[in-house]
Amino acid sequence: MSRKALALIASLLPALGFAAETGADGSGDKALFFGLVALASGLAIGLAGLGAGIGMGNAVRGTQEGIARNPNVGGRLQTIMFIGLAFIETIALYALFVVIVFVFTGIFTGKAGF
Repeated sequence: MSRKALALIASLLPALGFAAETGADGSGDKALFFGLVALASGLAIGLAGLGAGIGMGNAVRGTQEGIARNPNVGGRLQTIMFIGLAFIETIALYALFVVIVFVFTGIFTGKAGF
């Protein structure tokens, strides 16, 4: 793991020490849990966006290199590239959908009917 990643993790850990104290009803534990769910959801959608961006960049770069090497197949390469970009974007949208389900449906509290 790089030093920057370790520094980021080390800077986030003290925030757990400032969590609300648990009352008799356990409300502090719930607040900490849902806070961590929100933090994990933000991290998940950020990583999904990063991965999709890197994948799209590689796809476009490969297509442009292919067109530069053989301009006669440019139309076919672009068609294949756009189909691939649609699949990559779909994966990012699936990640967004999962994050929305986790944050807004109450799936962890048992109110979602599961």
